[in-house]
Amino acid sequence: MEFSARTLVVVITSFVLAGGVAWVGVQANNAPEPLPVSQPIALSVPPRETYLFANAVIEQGGVISDDQLKPVEMQIDQAGENLIEDSSENRSALIQLSANRMIPMGTPFVKSDLQPAVYSPPEVVAEEVPEPPMIEGAAALLRPGMRAIALPLTGETAVAGLIAQGDRIDVLVSYDNQDGVRAVRTVLHNVQVLATDQTNAPAGQGRAGMPKTITLELHPEGAKVLALAKHTGEIILVLSDRTGDDMPTIVNDTPMLATQISGLAAPRTEPAKPPNVRIIRGSTATRVKGILGQSAPDPSASANSPPPSTTGSD
Repeated sequence: MEFSARTLVVVITSFVLAGGVAWVGVQANNAPEPLPVSQPIALSVPPRETYLFANAVIEQGGVISDDQLKPVEMQIDQAGENLIEDSSENRSALIQLSANRMIPMGTPFVKSDLQPAVYSPPEVVAEEVPEPPMIEGAAALLRPGMRAIALPLTGETAVAGLIAQGDRIDVLVSYDNQDGVRAVRTVLHNVQVLATDQTNAPAGQGRAGMPKTITLELHPEGAKVLALAKHTGEIILVLSDRTGDDMPTIVNDTPMLATQISGLAAPRTEPAKPPNVRIIRGSTATRVKGILGQSAPDPSASANSPPPSTTGSD
């Protein structure tokens, strides 16, 4: 089929027109959309409030005055809930109180500052007292300031073996006075027995016999009295009842003399005879009886006396 030149021109023209229309359509789809008209933006201002701040340093317990309150304006969302708003009621409430804490300068008052200050006494720290050293042995039985002194016992002084630990006794001494009369007196009263040599006997075993040694509790002066009494005469121990006072006492009573019991007079003691002294002066010998209270012969008397005759008689 043969096409004429005219037909060919028509076909080509149609294709060109169709391509142009298509290109115009594509360009129309790719065109940017117009920007919307911008509306004016309304700016919102956050709410603000005035709060009370400290205009100076307020020490704990110090009185809050009106000139120490300073108003400060700030945003509500930045203030928080504990800050105190500046109002006449809050000012009046603050200046009637004492600060219950130390408030630095430039810091806000908080709601807890509206509470009255509660006084808390300073904490007392108990001082550690060192424990006294443990006392062992017989010294643990002694009371403060007391001494322990041992005393040998005999059958007569042991009160027939009745003396035991914890008993109270009186101490007597028997001696000869300066007139040679036997005397007895009490030197110590209400003395506590700390122990005897039978105190530590094994359990279940009876005492072997009367104690031979006794240990007494005395104050220092009483120990001296007992030591002197042992060297003065014979010691006699007497059981006594317990008294209200548990301390031993030194007794200074009047001695009981043997003459008071027997009713006899004290024996007289003759004074010792003075010794005889023989004095020799040259060829003269003089015998003096008892020079005490007597004067010696005058030597000049013998010198002036004529010598004995040496001429015999017819």
